[in-house]
Amino acid sequence: MPQNGLKNAHNQVSANKVQQLGLILDHLVDALGGDPSSTLRRAVILADIDEFPGTTQAEVMDRLNLNKSAINRDIEWLHDYGCIMREPGTTDGRVIHIVTCGYSKKNLGLALDYFENSHKKLKIFLEGLIDMFSDRKPTLRDAKLLATMADLGEASKQELFGRSYNGAQTTNSRALESLVEEGLIKRTGTDA
Repeated sequence: MPQNGLKNAHNQVSANKVQQLGLILDHLVDALGGDPSSTLRRAVILADIDEFPGTTQAEVMDRLNLNKSAINRDIEWLHDYGCIMREPGTTDGRVIHIVTCGYSKKNLGLALDYFENSHKKLKIFLEGLIDMFSDRKPTLRDAKLLATMADLGEASKQELFGRSYNGAQTTNSRALESLVEEGLIKRTGTDA
């Protein structure tokens, strides 16, 4: 493997930036328990926790400017899926420190490789994707469909879904229809 590791290996496989975007999203899906329906916001939260090992939920909430109920749901999900561990504080048992672990840490590291291992750059990238959407919570599946469409240009539903994540046809169709309704993807004659 080349001196610079996985990034160079991935860059050799993926000839362009759009294909690299797809690989980044794949690593983030793997970091989030293989769940492409995870929101981009959840990926930002995971990246923030990884950037600040031993952080608390309140600190994440402050850094990312999220409300308490939103962060509670995502932290619970991340814990339930084994993406993070909770550790009680040594001086105050009421304080819970959070760290990434296992497959989440590994796959997040693979995504970070594309950003020179900068959590800040990864979070800016994800927040930029979130800003593309109007008023709903975009998922990794949504972002992958956009990246796939950008890579293929005009494509049929089957071509798009074939390069996206496995899921029920109705789930993929709903995600695609939402992207069309938001004006992020244009309907063509080939998407029947």
